[in-house]
Parts: sequence; structure tokens; C-alpha cells
Amino acid sequence: MLRRRGTAALAAALVAASALALSGCSAPGSAVVDGSSIAVGLDVPYTGVGPASPDATAADVAVAAATLSGFSYLDETGASVPDAGFGTITVLDEAPLTVGYTVADGLEWSDGVGIDGVDLLLDWAARAHPYAGAPFGSEPDLSLSGARDVRLSEDRKSLTIEFGETHGDFSAAFRAPLPAHVVAERAFGSASAEHAKDDVIAAIEAAGEGEVEALAELGAAWGSVFDPTRPLPPASGPYRLDDVAGDLVTLVVNDAYRGPRTPTYEELSLRTLADGAAAVQALSIGELDLVQLRWDEGLRNALARIGADRRELPDPAAPTTLVGWFHRGLGNVAAGATVGALWNPWQWAPYVLAED
Repeated sequence: MLRRRGTAALAAALVAASALALSGCSAPGSAVVDGSSIAVGLDVPYTGVGPASPDATAADVAVAAATLSGFSYLDETGASVPDAGFGTITVLDEAPLTVGYTVADGLEWSDGVGIDGVDLLLDWAARAHPYAGAPFGSEPDLSLSGARDVRLSEDRKSLTIEFGETHGDFSAAFRAPLPAHVVAERAFGSASAEHAKDDVIAAIEAAGEGEVEALAELGAAWGSVFDPTRPLPPASGPYRLDDVAGDLVTLVVNDAYRGPRTPTYEELSLRTLADGAAAVQALSIGELDLVQLRWDEGLRNALARIGADRRELPDPAAPTTLVGWFHRGLGNVAAGATVGALWNPWQWAPYVLAED
């Protein structure tokens, strides 16, 4: 959804966006177009349980993908791409496999707190399930399977992990760690971000000695980070949560983000749809720019009648197909993209319309 503004103020943005649309290039590296927004409709609600919960919906996963970053991310085709802007992964030894994960200098959460190895340490404790009796309510991260000896560097920038003989794709680990300082502040009422990080380390060290009470408190708080009834969490990805009100979730550009997934839309809103008929209606009158939902033949024909373009993504978990329908004039998508704006809004560039 684009706001119309004066010609003079838009001259530079118009040239950039027009060139992108004509060339078919993807959005990364482009500047955010001032005043632009995109409205997305979903057939599932945003629940705030977090992306690693077994109860996470597509909306929960989408919000996490836009607001969190890590050592890799999924591109528009679903392939894993290293994010050198977040840090480096180094194989330190082959036998046993020992891997170092180092966060780049100067990275910050959107609240100004530094991103570091303590965020990785908490993610390991939450996703590798190393301690019995302190459940985080998370799906296990297969990329951390076999992780045993874990060491945080003195400067807290690196985490070194020794894996067992059986391990997953270690390069996919730490794709979206949560803010450790926020988790500890909620769990323990830590006095400051620095104290909160100390509290995370202490809780995990205690768990290693068999005392899991503090880690259990961290686990409960970890599952509440995205809870819409709590203060909105800071972001490490290209967008940050700005508001959650009823069935509407609003994200805006995270100015602290320094990675490769540079967005062009200034604002991204997600709205829960009642049904397919509501999707067709919202697209036809311009309330939504994009809807993403499961389809049947009747819905496909209805959307085709209003001139909606589509991208289809096969869903291996169901005989139906997950479809992203894109309204005419929405913008430009990278050539061959199949996943679309919802998971990768940084792949899109808006058309900028000047006042007559």
C-alpha cells in the first residue's frame, strides 16, 4: 500500500525504484523508500508464542524471520545463505568437530544493547535441550544436535562448541537467537542489561552443576518474548515490531540492522483474514496488497478475476499448495522468487507514485 506524495520529495526514490522494477534486480542494497508500506493478509493468526514453539503459526514464523537475524538466513527460494554481517563460523578442529561462532563487532539490538555470545549461549541452552528438568518449550534445533562442550570466550563475543560424532548442519545454528538480556530481565528482574547477561551465564553454569531452578525461570521467560501482552521485544533483523493490536501486527524498519537483507518498504503490516472471500474482497478494494493462504479452485478463479498475480510454494506437509497472491502494481520481486514478500520483504521494492 503506497502513500502518494509530492514529486519533488520523491525524485531520487522514484528513479531508484523505477530502475529496480525495469532491471528485475532484487531489493537488497536498495534504500528504504520513504513513506512506503505493504499490507499483507494471512489465513492464520499471530499468537506471539515465538518461532521455535511447536504451536507457532506461519504468522509467528514470519514475524521472527523479519525481526531476528543470525549467522544465516533463508532467501526467497528457501535456501540457506550465510550472513557474514552477523559474524563468522570457523571450524577449529575436525576430530572432534569443534566450531567457533563469533558475533561481528558493533552489532546491536534495536534497543541499543549489544548482540554477543551470551545471546548464543542462551539459544544453545534453549534449542539444544542439554539439561533435563528445565524445559524451554521449544522445538529442538537439529543443527545443534550432538553439541556437548560449550565455552563462552572471555570477551563474550564467541561461543565454541565441541560436537559429538553425530551432528547436524552446524552452519545453520544460531539463525535467530533471542535477546538474552530481555529474557533475564523478565525472569529475574535484572537491574540492567549487563547484569541480565551475567544472570544468564550464572543460570546456565548452575544448570551444568545440576541446579536447574534458575534455568527453568529463564525457560518460562524465553517463551514469552513475543507475547503480545508484554512489552514488544527488541529486534536484530531488518524490521522491528511496532504494534500488535487485535488481528493487526505492524512492523517498521529497524535502523540498527546492518546485515544484507536491506528492506525497501518502510512499514509492513500483517492482518488475519476471516476466510478466502475476505481475501478477495480486501485485494479488490485495495485494503491489502498481498494475501498468503491455502487455496482451492474457486478461490484461485476469484482472485484471477480481480487481476491478482500469484506465486506458488508447494507445501510438503499437505496435499494443498501454499499460495502468495500479489496484487497488480505491488512492486518488483527478484526473478524466480517463489516465497514472496511475507517471508522476505527485503526482496521487494515499491513503485513510487507521484502526485498528479
